[in-house]
Amino acid sequence: MTALFRGRFVVLVLSTILLFAGESTAQQFSLSGTVQDTTGVVPDAAVTLSSGGKEVSTTKTNNQGAYSFTGLPAGSYELSVARRGFETAVRNVSLGPDTAPVDVLLAMGRISTSLTITASAGKATASRLPVPDDDLPAQVSSIPQELLRQQSINSLTEGLKNASGVQSFRWYGAYEQYLIRGFFDPDRDDANVLLLDGMRMSGNRYSTQTSNVESVEVLKGPSSILYGKGAAGGAINVVRKKPSGVRSHELSYRGGRFNTHQISGGSTGPVGSNNLFLYRMDASYEHSDGWRKAGADRLNLSPSLTWIMSERAKLTVHESFNRDRFDGDGGVPFDVVNRPDYKRDWRFDLPQDNVLVKDSQTNALFNFNLSSNLEFRDSFIVQKTSDRYFVSEYLYTDDDLVYREPLDFHHHRTPVQNQAELVARFGGFGRHTVLLGYEYQDDNYYTDTSAGDDPCTCGYWWETIAPIDMTTFQETQGPLDIDTVARKIFFKDRTHGLYWQDQIDILPKLKVNVGGRFDDYFRRRRSDYITDPSRNGIREQSESAYTYRAGVVYSPAQDHQLYFGTSSGFSFTPWGDTPSGVVELDPTTSRNYEIGHRWKGWNGRVDTNLAFYHVTRNNIAFSETPTTFIQVGEQTSKGVEIDVNTELVKGTHLLLNYGYTQPRFEDADDLDLTGNTPRFVPKHNANAWLRKDWQSGFNASFGVRYLSAQFLNNSNTLRTGGYTIFSGAVGFRAERWEWTLNAENLFNRERYFLPGNYTGLVFPGQPINVTSGIRFRFY
Repeated sequence: MTALFRGRFVVLVLSTILLFAGESTAQQFSLSGTVQDTTGVVPDAAVTLSSGGKEVSTTKTNNQGAYSFTGLPAGSYELSVARRGFETAVRNVSLGPDTAPVDVLLAMGRISTSLTITASAGKATASRLPVPDDDLPAQVSSIPQELLRQQSINSLTEGLKNASGVQSFRWYGAYEQYLIRGFFDPDRDDANVLLLDGMRMSGNRYSTQTSNVESVEVLKGPSSILYGKGAAGGAINVVRKKPSGVRSHELSYRGGRFNTHQISGGSTGPVGSNNLFLYRMDASYEHSDGWRKAGADRLNLSPSLTWIMSERAKLTVHESFNRDRFDGDGGVPFDVVNRPDYKRDWRFDLPQDNVLVKDSQTNALFNFNLSSNLEFRDSFIVQKTSDRYFVSEYLYTDDDLVYREPLDFHHHRTPVQNQAELVARFGGFGRHTVLLGYEYQDDNYYTDTSAGDDPCTCGYWWETIAPIDMTTFQETQGPLDIDTVARKIFFKDRTHGLYWQDQIDILPKLKVNVGGRFDDYFRRRRSDYITDPSRNGIREQSESAYTYRAGVVYSPAQDHQLYFGTSSGFSFTPWGDTPSGVVELDPTTSRNYEIGHRWKGWNGRVDTNLAFYHVTRNNIAFSETPTTFIQVGEQTSKGVEIDVNTELVKGTHLLLNYGYTQPRFEDADDLDLTGNTPRFVPKHNANAWLRKDWQSGFNASFGVRYLSAQFLNNSNTLRTGGYTIFSGAVGFRAERWEWTLNAENLFNRERYFLPGNYTGLVFPGQPINVTSGIRFRFY
């Protein structure tokens, strides 16, 4: 090879190398992925890409939680994802031709009251649509697991204090009762609906644990368009923790006063190494002797599995098993608390008083993306509940004697529910996100009761129970026969619902939400008296209703939103147990008008929600005795609610909520109630939680809860005073463990009372309660 040829060959090789090097240097790449939390996708998250300490580009996730960067040279980058209510996530990325999508899982922030997330299967509480809550003409309060943990809370009743306009309390040591915007349930979900991942829960709402709960969301105002009958005051949606592709485990212990001990744990991650199957397992057991010796043993097991069938399809199956035993607490007659010798821990229950609940739920969630703009999803749940109850509910006095009237029943329920929905996105006079759905509910159940001693109604003892003498407190009542069944009542509640909704983004600053729902409701009741078949009978009822929601959201500036909305609701109150002459009650209807303002300011450090509302509810019914309902013409409720979530300075967070409610009865002259205030409704309720975190890991919190006076009866002749309760906590948080010490009723307030079911019945408030807990995290 000549020197000239060798020289030309070298030049050719070097030119080729330089050419490809230049092409490689000039080649551009893209980076994409999705942002999620443990319940689903997170829209509107800020995604920032930096290199060498300098910002390269920034974007936001869309309604499906997706982000994308294009036109990037190869190299090393830092990806930062931030969203109000979540802890900022940072990922280091080496970008090249083989870089895979970078998916990010956000952890809940330490305090959050108004999260804008899409819940399981894309069903956000306020819309059932994959759109941010801020785009909707309604108010939603969200209580994350992190806040429940900070406050050492393990029940829904206590957690709901963090939502404005909501009051919750426990009756008979077992059952949870909710009051939203001045409306109270006389019979389960007559005014307020309890949901589990958007699916209606049937039956009595017994106190359950929250260790497997990701967040609790409260949608205010009538929401029958989304959840069917009963949602007049609001809907409470319990969002469970879901399987995650990020492997993590935790183990916790909590102990405290009243011999309280709780041990719980959770584990999640992929099954194997292919990420086609994701699992989650949560378990918790709590024992407590309880205030006033109204103790409980509560066990919860919650396994779940997600199968990622393809890029377009996903199936998640949840199981939940609860076995809860409650000692029961019949409360105290209100006239007893003024005795000079009264003690707060006085109990008048019978030795047999107890509640035993066995409950299981099987829930399947299926999602299939037919295209980028068309999604089908189906949710199915079957629940099986055994609710065995014997508690001295009704107490009244005569001098030193307290008379007791216990109630006995055993509910057996197997409700089935299915929701099939189609979500479509398309253009034309704005951008539309449309929901079309069909819901089927079938609740077949029966109730066993013993004979009792009342000739008209089984299960009640009115005459034979020996009273308690308050001067001696000697129990003289012997065992009662509560095992022999004297009557069976069979129920069938069936509902077919068709619903639609359209979220229209007319302009970036103007959004409209409209929708409606038609429900066809059928109920059958059959009574079988074992000892007296002549009293057997069948009753049936069929009703239908159409409800709607319409509203508009306008953003005059990037950090301000104004909205106006109106919605309607309906419910069907069950018949009373009176064997003859029962009048069928009219359906209850409701209508809500609401205006509100949202502000996110101080560079994202403050988040406020303000709402003014006026709700009218017609043909309302409530129980005054165990066997009868009373129906009045109308109840109105108007008020103001405000929620504030702010970072005052770095590491210092303030949660503040306040509700003002002014309800009254109208057109109720027949019952002499016109102008009166419904029972159990405080005009003012307020809650604040202030937390400081230091860089060293130490933290301290201080809280206050205020409820104003409330009437114990609708005739407004009995009233319990308002009260203020303080709480506090200190703790230390490290990367893989944390310790907390909490005190509820910090200054040991002695005289405050919670309302009971019957006129003149109250439950003494709990004294100071101190708990301590430790939690370990493993990755």
